[in-house]
Amino acid sequence: MKKLIGALVVVLCIGLAVGLSLWKSTPSVHAHHFDATLAQAHSWVPAQQDPTQTFPTSLHATREGKRTWYSKENGGFETLTNVPIEQLGCLKCHPGTYADGTKVDPATYTPGCKDCHVQPGDKVKQETCLKCHRRQGFEIANYSDVHRAKGMECTACHTSREMHGDGMKYASWLDPGAMDVSCEKCHTKLAANTAHAVHEKTVHCTSCHAQTVVSCYNCHFESNVLAGINRNYGVMRDFALLLNRKGTGKVYSGTLMTLTHGGKSFLALAPFRAHTITKQGRACTECHASEALKEYKTTGKITLSKWDGSKLVFTKGVIPIPPDWKTALQLDFVDYKGDPKDPQTDPTKWVFLKSGADLMQMLYAEPLTEEQLKKLGR
Repeated sequence: MKKLIGALVVVLCIGLAVGLSLWKSTPSVHAHHFDATLAQAHSWVPAQQDPTQTFPTSLHATREGKRTWYSKENGGFETLTNVPIEQLGCLKCHPGTYADGTKVDPATYTPGCKDCHVQPGDKVKQETCLKCHRRQGFEIANYSDVHRAKGMECTACHTSREMHGDGMKYASWLDPGAMDVSCEKCHTKLAANTAHAVHEKTVHCTSCHAQTVVSCYNCHFESNVLAGINRNYGVMRDFALLLNRKGTGKVYSGTLMTLTHGGKSFLALAPFRAHTITKQGRACTECHASEALKEYKTTGKITLSKWDGSKLVFTKGVIPIPPDWKTALQLDFVDYKGDPKDPQTDPTKWVFLKSGADLMQMLYAEPLTEEQLKKLGR
């Protein structure tokens, strides 16, 4: 069987943090890890096109997800910074070295084959994917995953078309048609149980089977603008948002991105697929009686983060995004008083900045409806 390459895709970005695409491969990749039955289950993977023809319009080449989320046109962070993305390093983001170990020159860098391949067409190692997709690296280091436990790597689910493109230009990995990966492509028949019977048609698998979403919190954008340094307060983990993914009719797990610049604060929300999947789904009470839901039913507010006088404290567990999310979500922001050009972060230099976001953005998603909240609270 032929072996084709692939590598981890993500997203995004959500602005940073965050968006992003994973490498794909043909079914033959399973010959290395799994039996013929599992390989056949992935026979849905589309035939590979000539990557030299399709790569220039791929998300790996265009970095369009970053532009989509950041732009003023989409209500992004540029609205507050007034700094065009072309003046930032976002579109030329790269690891320190190419796949063969050669050092990258930021001044001349453009995305290309050697980012991931030592030789054109060779198999890409998962470690290469994780040089860029660091959120996934954090997930691997800190959480279990039922697929990884079986020896599966990025290319077991993500196809060559996702990595190399198909000649079409997508605004984000969340764009319809941008991704091939889907739980249902392999899990064609669900176990017969009450949870599946009730939720199969309206709730996406990740809402129950992803242990957590992780996201960097409070990116200090002055550090990026002045020195190209990605500096954030810390990692928000052990939580998952619940929101509707546009065009699917289903509730998805979601993530958030927060940034500050010039005393202004920003929050972005989006659907997300974490690589922290468990065979056993959430207990009913984790969603239907979460602390965040209880707070909303009592006060009409949902606390995401709170400054306690010395540090930020993050809400954990399942967090539903209500219809009045722009006023209901409560979060605090901090500012960094250290040298923004120093690549080393002094944790004692973070100070309270403000409560509330000056600008909020939600793309590819919608908040839960009143009816959904009623069902959630039963």
